[in-house]
Amino acid sequence: MQENRSFDHYFGTLSGVRGFDDLTPPVVFAQTGWNPATQAVDPAGTTLPFRFDTTRGPLVAGECVNDPDHGWISQHECLNGGANDRWLPTQAQFSALPGNVPVTMGYYTRQDLPIHYLLADTFTVCDGYHCSLLGGTTPNRLYWMSAWIDPDGTDGGPVLVEPNIQPLQHYSWRIMPENLEDAAISWKVYQNKLLGALNNTVVGYNGLVNDFRQAADPRSNLARFGIAPTYPVDFAADVKNNRLPKVSWVLPGFLLSEHPAFPVNVGAVAIVDVLRILLSNPAVWERTALIVNYDENGGFFDHVVPPTPPPGTAGEFVTVPDINSVPGSGGIRGPIGLGFRVPCIVISPFSRGPLMVHDTFDHTSTLKFISARFGVPVPNISAWRNATVGDMTSAFNFAVPPNSSKPNLDHPRLQALPKLPQCVPNAVLGTTTKTSIPYRVPFPQAMPSQETTPVRGIPSGPC
Repeated sequence: MQENRSFDHYFGTLSGVRGFDDLTPPVVFAQTGWNPATQAVDPAGTTLPFRFDTTRGPLVAGECVNDPDHGWISQHECLNGGANDRWLPTQAQFSALPGNVPVTMGYYTRQDLPIHYLLADTFTVCDGYHCSLLGGTTPNRLYWMSAWIDPDGTDGGPVLVEPNIQPLQHYSWRIMPENLEDAAISWKVYQNKLLGALNNTVVGYNGLVNDFRQAADPRSNLARFGIAPTYPVDFAADVKNNRLPKVSWVLPGFLLSEHPAFPVNVGAVAIVDVLRILLSNPAVWERTALIVNYDENGGFFDHVVPPTPPPGTAGEFVTVPDINSVPGSGGIRGPIGLGFRVPCIVISPFSRGPLMVHDTFDHTSTLKFISARFGVPVPNISAWRNATVGDMTSAFNFAVPPNSSKPNLDHPRLQALPKLPQCVPNAVLGTTTKTSIPYRVPFPQAMPSQETTPVRGIPSGPC
Protein backbone atom coordinates (compact mmCIF):
# COMPACT_ATOMS: atom_id res chain seq x y z
CA MET A 1 0.00 0.00 0.00
CA GLN A 2 1.23 3.43 -1.03
CA GLU A 3 0.10 6.92 -0.05
CA ASN A 4 -2.18 9.81 -0.92
CA ARG A 5 -3.01 9.82 -4.64
CA SER A 6 -6.36 9.92 -6.43
CA PHE A 7 -7.24 8.00 -9.58
CA ASP A 8 -7.73 11.08 -11.79
CA HIS A 9 -4.54 12.58 -10.34
CA TYR A 10 -2.53 9.57 -11.62
CA PHE A 11 -4.56 7.88 -14.36
CA GLY A 12 -7.07 10.46 -15.62
CA THR A 13 -5.35 10.44 -19.04
CA LEU A 14 -4.94 6.63 -19.31
CA SER A 15 -6.69 4.99 -22.26
CA GLY A 16 -9.96 3.15 -21.77
CA VAL A 17 -10.57 3.94 -18.11
CA ARG A 18 -13.15 6.22 -16.55
CA GLY A 19 -10.96 9.31 -16.73
CA PHE A 20 -11.03 12.82 -18.16
CA ASP A 21 -13.16 11.86 -21.19
CA ASP A 22 -15.95 10.56 -18.94
CA LEU A 23 -19.24 12.41 -19.41
CA THR A 24 -21.28 10.40 -16.90
CA PRO A 25 -23.31 12.88 -14.78
CA PRO A 26 -22.52 14.80 -12.74
CA VAL A 27 -19.78 16.30 -14.94
CA VAL A 28 -17.72 18.20 -12.37
CA PHE A 29 -14.33 18.74 -14.00
CA ALA A 30 -14.76 22.53 -13.98
CA GLN A 31 -14.51 23.43 -10.29
CA THR A 32 -15.27 26.95 -9.04
CA GLY A 33 -13.28 28.82 -6.39
CA TRP A 34 -9.97 29.77 -8.03
CA ASN A 35 -9.20 32.10 -10.91
CA PRO A 36 -6.23 30.93 -13.02
CA ALA A 37 -6.05 34.33 -14.74
CA THR A 38 -5.38 36.17 -11.48
CA GLN A 39 -3.90 33.20 -9.56
CA ALA A 40 -6.18 34.02 -6.66
CA VAL A 41 -9.12 32.69 -4.68
CA ASP A 42 -12.28 33.76 -6.50
CA PRO A 43 -15.77 32.30 -5.88
CA ALA A 44 -16.62 32.96 -9.53
CA GLY A 45 -13.36 31.61 -10.94
CA THR A 46 -13.23 28.22 -12.65
CA THR A 47 -10.32 25.80 -12.68
CA LEU A 48 -9.97 22.69 -14.83
CA PRO A 49 -7.65 19.79 -14.05
CA PHE A 50 -4.12 20.82 -15.01
CA ARG A 51 -0.87 18.92 -15.44
CA PHE A 52 1.85 18.93 -12.81
CA ASP A 53 4.94 19.33 -14.98
CA THR A 54 7.71 17.17 -13.50
CA THR A 55 10.38 18.70 -15.77
CA ARG A 56 10.42 22.13 -14.09
CA GLY A 57 13.14 23.34 -11.71
CA PRO A 58 13.50 21.73 -8.28
CA LEU A 59 11.64 24.38 -6.28
CA VAL A 60 8.61 24.40 -8.57
CA ALA A 61 8.67 20.83 -9.90
CA GLY A 62 5.27 19.21 -10.19
CA GLU A 63 6.78 16.10 -8.67
CA CYS A 64 7.38 17.92 -5.37
CA VAL A 65 3.92 19.33 -4.61
CA ASN A 66 2.55 18.79 -1.10
CA ASP A 67 -0.87 17.22 -0.77
CA PRO A 68 -3.98 19.33 -0.07
CA ASP A 69 -6.00 18.89 3.11
CA HIS A 70 -7.75 15.53 3.17
CA GLY A 71 -9.17 15.06 6.65
CA TRP A 72 -12.59 13.74 7.61
CA ILE A 73 -14.11 17.23 7.54
CA SER A 74 -12.57 18.45 4.30
CA GLN A 75 -13.32 15.30 2.33
CA HIS A 76 -16.98 15.45 3.32
CA GLU A 77 -16.96 19.12 2.32
CA CYS A 78 -15.51 18.26 -1.11
CA LEU A 79 -18.16 15.59 -1.69
CA ASN A 80 -20.89 18.04 -0.62
CA GLY A 81 -23.63 15.47 -0.28
CA GLY A 82 -22.83 13.92 -3.65
CA ALA A 83 -22.58 17.10 -5.73
CA ASN A 84 -18.78 16.70 -5.65
CA ASP A 85 -18.33 20.40 -6.38
CA ARG A 86 -16.52 22.02 -3.45
CA TRP A 87 -12.91 20.97 -3.94
CA LEU A 88 -11.53 24.50 -4.32
CA PRO A 89 -13.64 26.27 -1.66
CA THR A 90 -12.72 23.51 0.79
CA GLN A 91 -9.02 23.95 0.14
CA ALA A 92 -9.44 27.73 0.47
CA GLN A 93 -10.94 27.08 3.89
CA PHE A 94 -8.27 24.67 5.10
CA SER A 95 -5.06 25.73 3.29
CA ALA A 96 -2.50 27.74 5.27
CA LEU A 97 -1.58 29.77 2.16
CA PRO A 98 -3.92 30.86 -0.67
CA GLY A 99 -1.39 29.77 -3.27
CA ASN A 100 -1.78 26.16 -2.13
CA VAL A 101 -5.51 26.05 -2.98
CA PRO A 102 -5.45 24.91 -6.65
CA VAL A 103 -3.04 21.97 -6.24
CA THR A 104 -6.07 19.79 -5.55
CA MET A 105 -6.76 19.91 -9.33
CA GLY A 106 -3.31 18.79 -10.48
CA TYR A 107 -2.68 15.56 -12.37
CA TYR A 108 0.15 13.59 -14.02
CA THR A 109 0.55 11.99 -17.45
CA ARG A 110 2.50 9.08 -18.91
CA GLN A 111 5.42 11.47 -19.40
CA ASP A 112 5.47 12.11 -15.66
CA LEU A 113 4.64 8.57 -14.46
CA PRO A 114 6.25 6.25 -17.03
CA ILE A 115 6.61 3.29 -14.66
CA HIS A 116 3.07 3.46 -13.30
CA TYR A 117 1.71 3.62 -16.85
CA LEU A 118 3.97 0.76 -17.92
CA LEU A 119 2.60 -1.39 -15.10
CA ALA A 120 -0.97 -0.39 -16.00
CA ASP A 121 -0.28 -1.43 -19.62
CA THR A 122 1.25 -4.74 -18.56
CA PHE A 123 -1.34 -5.88 -16.00
CA THR A 124 -4.87 -4.99 -14.81
CA VAL A 125 -5.81 -1.46 -13.76
CA CYS A 126 -8.93 -0.98 -11.61
CA ASP A 127 -10.81 2.27 -12.29
CA GLY A 128 -13.51 1.69 -9.67
CA TYR A 129 -11.25 1.17 -6.65
CA HIS A 130 -12.08 3.60 -3.82
CA CYS A 131 -10.48 4.29 -0.51
CA SER A 132 -12.72 3.02 2.27
CA LEU A 133 -13.32 6.22 4.23
CA LEU A 134 -13.75 9.91 3.41
CA GLY A 135 -10.59 10.91 5.23
CA GLY A 136 -6.92 10.26 5.76
CA THR A 137 -4.30 7.60 6.26
CA THR A 138 -4.87 5.87 9.60
CA PRO A 139 -8.59 5.09 9.32
CA ASN A 140 -8.18 3.90 5.73
CA ARG A 141 -5.30 1.63 6.68
CA LEU A 142 -7.42 0.26 9.52
CA TYR A 143 -10.04 -0.66 6.92
CA TRP A 144 -7.28 -2.34 4.87
CA MET A 145 -6.40 -4.47 7.89
CA SER A 146 -9.77 -4.94 9.59
CA ALA A 147 -12.70 -3.41 7.61
CA TRP A 148 -13.53 -1.27 10.65
CA ILE A 149 -12.88 1.95 12.57
CA ASP A 150 -15.18 1.15 15.53
CA PRO A 151 -17.91 3.74 14.84
CA ASP A 152 -19.80 2.88 18.03
CA GLY A 153 -16.73 3.47 20.19
CA THR A 154 -16.74 0.17 22.08
CA ASP A 155 -13.16 -0.92 21.28
CA GLY A 156 -11.03 2.23 21.33
CA GLY A 157 -12.51 4.11 18.39
CA PRO A 158 -13.95 5.76 16.44
CA VAL A 159 -10.86 6.58 14.37
CA LEU A 160 -11.59 9.37 11.89
CA VAL A 161 -8.20 11.12 11.59
CA GLU A 162 -4.51 10.46 12.14
CA PRO A 163 -3.61 10.71 15.83
CA ASN A 164 -0.63 12.94 16.65
CA ILE A 165 0.95 9.98 18.44
CA GLN A 166 0.02 6.48 17.34
CA PRO A 167 -1.97 4.79 20.15
CA LEU A 168 0.05 1.61 20.55
CA GLN A 169 -1.93 -1.33 21.96
CA HIS A 170 -5.04 0.86 22.20
CA TYR A 171 -7.64 -0.70 19.90
CA SER A 172 -9.23 -4.06 20.57
CA TRP A 173 -11.55 -4.94 17.71
CA ARG A 174 -10.82 -8.02 15.61
CA ILE A 175 -8.44 -7.76 12.65
CA MET A 176 -8.03 -9.98 9.59
CA PRO A 177 -4.77 -11.59 10.78
CA GLU A 178 -6.66 -13.05 13.75
CA ASN A 179 -9.12 -14.73 11.40
CA LEU A 180 -6.22 -16.08 9.35
CA GLU A 181 -4.59 -17.39 12.53
CA ASP A 182 -7.77 -19.20 13.54
CA ALA A 183 -7.96 -20.81 10.10
CA ALA A 184 -4.25 -21.79 10.10
CA ILE A 185 -3.60 -19.62 7.03
CA SER A 186 -0.04 -18.26 7.06
CA TRP A 187 0.39 -14.47 7.00
CA LYS A 188 2.90 -11.68 7.70
CA VAL A 189 3.16 -7.91 7.65
CA TYR A 190 6.49 -6.78 6.16
CA GLN A 191 7.54 -3.25 7.12
CA ASN A 192 10.47 -1.07 6.19
CA LYS A 193 11.89 0.11 9.53
CA LEU A 194 14.34 2.70 8.22
CA LEU A 195 12.73 5.44 10.34
CA GLY A 196 12.76 3.26 13.44
CA ALA A 197 10.41 4.30 16.22
CA LEU A 198 9.10 7.21 14.13
CA ASN A 199 7.19 4.71 12.01
CA ASN A 200 5.06 3.77 15.00
CA THR A 201 4.89 6.88 17.16
CA VAL A 202 4.77 9.88 14.83
CA VAL A 203 4.52 8.99 11.17
CA GLY A 204 1.94 6.27 11.75
CA TYR A 205 3.22 4.45 8.69
CA ASN A 206 3.18 0.88 9.91
CA GLY A 207 1.18 -2.28 9.53
CA LEU A 208 -1.09 -1.12 12.36
CA VAL A 209 -0.92 -4.43 14.20
CA ASN A 210 1.10 -2.48 16.79
CA ASP A 211 -1.98 -0.46 17.62
CA PHE A 212 -3.99 -3.43 18.89
CA ARG A 213 -4.02 -4.77 22.44
CA GLN A 214 -4.03 -8.32 21.12
CA ALA A 215 -0.44 -7.82 19.88
CA ALA A 216 0.96 -6.48 23.16
CA ASP A 217 2.65 -9.79 24.02
CA PRO A 218 5.84 -9.98 21.89
CA ARG A 219 5.61 -13.78 22.02
CA SER A 220 2.18 -13.83 20.36
CA ASN A 221 1.81 -14.68 16.70
CA LEU A 222 0.25 -11.27 16.12
CA ALA A 223 3.50 -9.66 17.27
CA ARG A 224 5.81 -12.25 15.68
CA PHE A 225 4.18 -12.04 12.26
CA GLY A 226 2.55 -8.59 12.36
CA ILE A 227 5.31 -6.44 13.88
CA ALA A 228 8.67 -8.19 13.64
CA PRO A 229 9.07 -8.99 9.89
CA THR A 230 11.10 -6.44 7.93
CA TYR A 231 11.04 -5.21 4.36
CA PRO A 232 13.05 -5.78 2.22
CA VAL A 233 15.33 -8.17 4.15
CA ASP A 234 12.84 -10.68 5.57
CA PHE A 235 10.52 -10.39 2.57
CA ALA A 236 13.34 -11.16 0.11
CA ALA A 237 14.59 -14.04 2.25
CA ASP A 238 11.13 -15.59 2.48
CA VAL A 239 10.66 -15.33 -1.29
CA LYS A 240 14.09 -16.82 -1.96
CA ASN A 241 13.55 -19.73 0.41
CA ASN A 242 9.96 -20.48 -0.63
CA ARG A 243 8.65 -19.33 2.76
CA LEU A 244 6.40 -16.49 1.60
CA PRO A 245 3.13 -16.84 3.53
CA LYS A 246 -0.19 -17.20 1.78
CA VAL A 247 -1.15 -13.63 2.71
CA SER A 248 1.29 -10.71 3.02
CA TRP A 249 0.85 -7.02 3.74
CA VAL A 250 3.86 -5.09 2.37
CA LEU A 251 4.90 -1.54 3.36
CA PRO A 252 8.05 -0.54 1.45
CA GLY A 253 8.79 2.51 3.62
CA PHE A 254 7.54 6.03 4.20
CA LEU A 255 10.23 7.73 2.10
CA LEU A 256 9.26 5.49 -0.84
CA SER A 257 5.51 5.69 -0.25
CA GLU A 258 4.70 8.39 -2.86
CA HIS A 259 3.37 10.58 -0.06
CA PRO A 260 3.56 14.19 -1.28
CA ALA A 261 5.97 15.93 -1.48
CA PHE A 262 8.13 12.84 -2.00
CA PRO A 263 8.74 12.22 -5.73
CA VAL A 264 6.17 10.07 -7.45
CA ASN A 265 8.79 8.14 -9.38
CA VAL A 266 10.62 7.23 -6.19
CA GLY A 267 7.45 5.34 -5.32
CA ALA A 268 7.70 3.58 -8.66
CA VAL A 269 11.11 2.31 -7.55
CA ALA A 270 9.51 0.80 -4.46
CA ILE A 271 6.77 -0.96 -6.44
CA VAL A 272 9.23 -2.36 -8.97
CA ASP A 273 11.56 -3.53 -6.20
CA VAL A 274 8.75 -5.57 -4.63
CA LEU A 275 7.94 -7.04 -8.03
CA ARG A 276 11.58 -7.85 -8.78
CA ILE A 277 11.87 -9.73 -5.51
CA LEU A 278 8.84 -11.82 -6.46
CA LEU A 279 10.22 -12.40 -9.97
CA SER A 280 13.52 -13.62 -8.52
CA ASN A 281 11.85 -16.91 -7.62
CA PRO A 282 9.71 -18.20 -10.51
CA ALA A 283 8.09 -20.80 -8.26
CA VAL A 284 6.73 -18.00 -6.07
CA TRP A 285 5.91 -15.54 -8.84
CA GLU A 286 3.85 -17.99 -10.90
CA ARG A 287 1.29 -18.33 -8.08
CA THR A 288 1.27 -14.82 -6.63
CA ALA A 289 -0.94 -11.75 -6.98
CA LEU A 290 0.47 -8.36 -5.95
CA ILE A 291 -2.25 -5.74 -5.39
CA VAL A 292 -0.79 -2.23 -5.49
CA ASN A 293 -3.18 0.28 -3.92
CA TYR A 294 -3.14 3.68 -2.19
CA ASP A 295 -4.55 4.38 1.25
CA GLU A 296 -6.47 7.53 0.28
CA ASN A 297 -6.66 10.26 -2.33
CA GLY A 298 -4.54 12.80 -0.45
CA GLY A 299 -7.01 15.61 -1.13
CA PHE A 300 -6.44 15.39 -4.89
CA PHE A 301 -9.52 15.79 -7.08
CA ASP A 302 -11.42 12.83 -8.49
CA HIS A 303 -14.54 13.32 -10.58
CA VAL A 304 -16.38 10.09 -9.71
CA VAL A 305 -18.94 10.37 -6.91
CA PRO A 306 -18.33 7.44 -4.54
CA PRO A 307 -21.19 5.16 -3.48
CA THR A 308 -22.49 6.08 -0.02
CA PRO A 309 -25.18 4.45 2.13
CA PRO A 310 -28.50 5.90 3.30
CA PRO A 311 -28.42 7.72 6.66
CA GLY A 312 -28.50 5.37 9.61
CA THR A 313 -27.02 2.39 7.76
CA ALA A 314 -25.55 0.05 10.37
CA GLY A 315 -21.76 0.23 10.64
CA GLU A 316 -21.49 3.13 8.18
CA PHE A 317 -22.14 6.12 10.46
CA VAL A 318 -20.52 7.15 13.73
CA THR A 319 -22.97 6.37 16.54
CA VAL A 320 -21.16 7.44 19.73
CA PRO A 321 -23.46 9.66 21.82
CA ASP A 322 -21.19 12.73 21.75
CA ILE A 323 -19.90 13.13 18.22
CA ASN A 324 -18.07 16.33 19.15
CA SER A 325 -15.84 14.38 21.52
CA VAL A 326 -14.41 12.34 18.63
CA PRO A 327 -11.10 13.88 17.43
CA GLY A 328 -11.39 15.48 14.01
CA SER A 329 -15.10 14.79 13.58
CA GLY A 330 -16.28 18.37 13.13
CA GLY A 331 -19.67 17.10 14.26
CA ILE A 332 -19.97 14.95 11.11
CA ARG A 333 -21.30 11.43 11.70
CA GLY A 334 -20.87 10.22 8.16
CA PRO A 335 -21.22 8.59 5.83
CA ILE A 336 -17.95 6.83 6.59
CA GLY A 337 -17.47 5.87 2.96
CA LEU A 338 -16.86 4.92 0.33
CA GLY A 339 -14.13 7.46 -0.16
CA PHE A 340 -12.86 8.85 -3.46
CA ARG A 341 -11.15 6.66 -6.07
CA VAL A 342 -7.48 5.78 -5.72
CA PRO A 343 -5.12 3.99 -8.13
CA CYS A 344 -4.99 0.21 -8.03
CA ILE A 345 -3.04 -2.20 -10.23
CA VAL A 346 -3.34 -5.98 -9.93
CA ILE A 347 0.00 -7.57 -10.83
CA SER A 348 0.07 -11.31 -11.44
CA PRO A 349 0.67 -13.96 -14.12
CA PHE A 350 -3.14 -14.24 -14.03
CA SER A 351 -3.73 -10.54 -14.81
CA ARG A 352 -1.45 -9.81 -17.78
CA GLY A 353 -2.75 -6.91 -19.78
CA PRO A 354 -3.38 -4.38 -20.92
CA LEU A 355 -6.59 -5.06 -18.99
CA MET A 356 -9.01 -2.91 -17.02
CA VAL A 357 -11.88 -3.70 -14.66
CA HIS A 358 -14.71 -1.27 -13.90
CA ASP A 359 -16.17 -3.01 -10.84
CA THR A 360 -16.51 -1.15 -7.55
CA PHE A 361 -13.85 -2.03 -4.98
CA ASP A 362 -12.41 -0.58 -1.80
CA HIS A 363 -9.78 -1.66 0.74
CA THR A 364 -12.15 -4.26 2.18
CA SER A 365 -12.21 -5.84 -1.29
CA THR A 366 -8.66 -7.07 -0.68
CA LEU A 367 -9.94 -8.80 2.46
CA LYS A 368 -12.87 -10.21 0.50
CA PHE A 369 -10.37 -11.54 -2.04
CA ILE A 370 -8.53 -13.33 0.77
CA SER A 371 -11.88 -14.66 1.93
CA ALA A 372 -12.77 -15.90 -1.56
CA ARG A 373 -9.39 -17.59 -1.94
CA PHE A 374 -9.03 -19.20 1.49
CA GLY A 375 -12.55 -19.33 2.92
CA VAL A 376 -11.71 -17.06 5.86
CA PRO A 377 -14.45 -14.60 6.86
CA VAL A 378 -13.79 -10.85 6.81
CA PRO A 379 -14.17 -9.38 10.30
CA ASN A 380 -16.49 -6.45 10.99
CA ILE A 381 -17.51 -5.59 7.40
CA SER A 382 -20.96 -3.98 7.27
CA ALA A 383 -23.77 -5.59 5.30
CA TRP A 384 -24.02 -2.48 3.08
CA ARG A 385 -20.31 -2.46 2.25
CA ASN A 386 -20.23 -6.21 1.68
CA ALA A 387 -23.03 -5.83 -0.87
CA THR A 388 -21.52 -2.72 -2.50
CA VAL A 389 -17.92 -3.74 -3.23
CA GLY A 390 -16.56 -6.73 -5.10
CA ASP A 391 -13.96 -9.28 -4.05
CA MET A 392 -11.43 -8.46 -6.81
CA THR A 393 -11.64 -11.87 -8.46
CA SER A 394 -13.00 -10.05 -11.52
CA ALA A 395 -9.58 -8.38 -11.96
CA PHE A 396 -8.03 -11.70 -13.04
CA ASN A 397 -8.13 -13.29 -16.49
CA PHE A 398 -8.62 -16.92 -15.53
CA ALA A 399 -10.02 -17.78 -18.97
CA VAL A 400 -6.51 -17.88 -20.46
CA PRO A 401 -3.35 -19.64 -19.26
CA PRO A 402 -1.24 -17.59 -16.84
CA ASN A 403 1.69 -15.69 -18.31
CA SER A 404 4.58 -15.87 -15.85
CA SER A 405 7.22 -14.41 -18.18
CA LYS A 406 9.18 -11.49 -16.74
CA PRO A 407 7.74 -8.10 -17.72
CA ASN A 408 10.01 -5.34 -18.97
CA LEU A 409 10.76 -3.10 -16.00
CA ASP A 410 13.65 -1.07 -17.39
CA HIS A 411 13.27 2.67 -17.70
CA PRO A 412 15.73 5.58 -17.32
CA ARG A 413 13.47 7.33 -14.79
CA LEU A 414 13.50 4.32 -12.49
CA GLN A 415 15.87 5.91 -10.00
CA ALA A 416 15.37 7.08 -6.43
CA LEU A 417 18.34 8.91 -4.95
CA PRO A 418 18.72 11.70 -7.55
CA LYS A 419 15.05 12.59 -7.12
CA LEU A 420 14.73 12.80 -3.35
CA PRO A 421 16.91 15.89 -2.66
CA GLN A 422 15.03 18.17 -5.07
CA CYS A 423 11.80 17.69 -3.13
CA VAL A 424 13.26 18.18 0.36
CA PRO A 425 12.39 21.93 0.63
CA ASN A 426 8.72 21.34 -0.06
CA ALA A 427 8.60 18.21 2.09
CA VAL A 428 10.04 20.15 5.03
CA LEU A 429 7.55 22.98 4.50
CA GLY A 430 4.64 20.58 4.35
CA THR A 431 5.71 18.69 7.46
CA THR A 432 6.53 21.68 9.65
CA THR A 433 4.12 24.40 8.52
CA LYS A 434 1.40 22.66 6.47
CA THR A 435 2.29 25.00 3.60
CA SER A 436 3.90 24.50 0.21
CA ILE A 437 5.75 26.44 -2.43
CA PRO A 438 2.79 27.55 -4.61
CA TYR A 439 2.37 25.85 -7.96
CA ARG A 440 1.20 28.29 -10.64
CA VAL A 441 -1.87 27.08 -12.54
CA PRO A 442 -1.31 27.23 -16.32
CA PHE A 443 -3.40 29.82 -18.13
CA PRO A 444 -5.23 29.79 -20.48
CA GLN A 445 -6.67 26.41 -19.58
CA ALA A 446 -7.87 23.47 -21.65
CA MET A 447 -9.66 20.32 -20.59
CA PRO A 448 -7.26 17.33 -20.69
CA SER A 449 -8.09 14.28 -22.77
CA GLN A 450 -7.23 10.60 -22.53
CA GLU A 451 -4.84 8.50 -24.57
CA THR A 452 -6.44 6.39 -27.29
CA THR A 453 -4.01 3.47 -27.02
CA PRO A 454 -3.39 0.84 -25.93
CA VAL A 455 -6.80 -0.77 -26.23
CA ARG A 456 -7.59 -2.50 -22.93
CA GLY A 457 -9.46 -5.75 -22.58
CA ILE A 458 -11.75 -6.86 -19.78
CA PRO A 459 -10.51 -9.79 -17.66
CA SER A 460 -12.69 -12.86 -17.48
CA GLY A 461 -12.83 -13.17 -13.71
CA PRO A 462 -13.61 -16.60 -12.22
CA CYS A 463 -14.36 -19.35 -14.71
